[in-house]
Amino acid sequence: MSLELITALYFIVLFAVLFMGLPVAFGLGGTAVLFAIIFEPRALLAIPSAFYSTPWNYILVTVPLFLFMGTLIRYSGIAEAAYDAVYKLIGHVHGGLAMGTVQVCTIFAAVTGITPPATITMGQIAYPSMMKYNYDRSIAIGSIGAGGALGALIPPSVPFIFYGLLAKVSIGSLFLAGVLPGLMLATFYMIYIGVRCRLQPHLGPALPEGMRFTTREKAQAVVKIWPFAVLIVMVLGVIWGGIATPAEAAAFGAAGAFLINLLYGRLTWPVLRDSLVTTLMLTGMGLWILIGASVYLNIFNTLGSQDLLTELVLSMPGGANGILIMMMIIILVLGMFMDDWAIIMLCTPLFIPIIDQLGVDKLWFGALFIVNIQIAYLTPPFGFVLFWLKGVLPRDVTMGDIYRSVGPFVLLQLLGLTLIFLFPAIAVWLPNWLD
Repeated sequence: MSLELITALYFIVLFAVLFMGLPVAFGLGGTAVLFAIIFEPRALLAIPSAFYSTPWNYILVTVPLFLFMGTLIRYSGIAEAAYDAVYKLIGHVHGGLAMGTVQVCTIFAAVTGITPPATITMGQIAYPSMMKYNYDRSIAIGSIGAGGALGALIPPSVPFIFYGLLAKVSIGSLFLAGVLPGLMLATFYMIYIGVRCRLQPHLGPALPEGMRFTTREKAQAVVKIWPFAVLIVMVLGVIWGGIATPAEAAAFGAAGAFLINLLYGRLTWPVLRDSLVTTLMLTGMGLWILIGASVYLNIFNTLGSQDLLTELVLSMPGGANGILIMMMIIILVLGMFMDDWAIIMLCTPLFIPIIDQLGVDKLWFGALFIVNIQIAYLTPPFGFVLFWLKGVLPRDVTMGDIYRSVGPFVLLQLLGLTLIFLFPAIAVWLPNWLD
């Protein structure tokens, strides 16, 4: 059998078993073992090293620590405090509560590094509040979904950690590369909400005149979130300032989140237990996917398929830009069906050799990659944020309502991706300036 046919079957079998519902880690590993047994039994010797060497990479220490920090922060009261602040600051503006929801999600992203906490918490807090003040359902749901997806992009982003590990790029630089794109997208969302609600006031009514707040009340509401602001600045500041490694900063952040919960009287045994269990589950899932991807790609390389793929892609018309656009389309399509971590661990090792051959900046490509991953969270049929929203919103909210609500925000995400593609400085200026 020709190498071209073997390579094609290798991908076809993988996606077939994934669509059948097999867990991603076992789909990757099982496909690899099957093809090794049939075509190259000696490649099976690579499997033990994947199990024993992959989990011991020191960068992976950051994953459970940032996850633990994020899950603890979810219980700390930051969402309630931050939403109360924006409610009092800009609730009198048309669409103010929806714009405030995006702002709170941005803050949440900066202290969690993942998308579920912001999406789930704001779905429980912001949605009922916006419905109380007669906001249009699509604006309310869309602001929560788009804001929640920012957790994949704004540092400390766990997807950036996995990409940096596989692409061999500085985690600190990647965190910096996510700052301006993340803030840019958050700004796009707020401009869209503000303009649309200004033109169509019934979509996001301003708070009644009798509910305006004094300057003192606004200041008191803002002061309540100072511990979280300090935590964000210190965790990211020690990384960017070269004072601590990402692993050390993650440990500091986890300890800080623990202390904040303790000081606020929220550190109960159920909270601690749930945070630890959630961290263990997510970390275990990530490690198993990473091991499965390592086995899959080791055998892929042994078969000679990586060289074939690189040669085939480099011979395509359109040059470097055409190849990059093709990669972005592949990531976007995969994001409609696969978990973001799985996409990163599968595509990064396949794409990076090609990126190296093209001479493309891996830092810029990483920003494009993760922005694209963030879009995948909102794209039907299997965008994960869509299902998290369905799980926390009232039963009368259908999946059709959610799909329609996120549509304009997906277009804004695509606009952001296009701008970063056309103007790489949006992603690389900050890390280059602070380097």
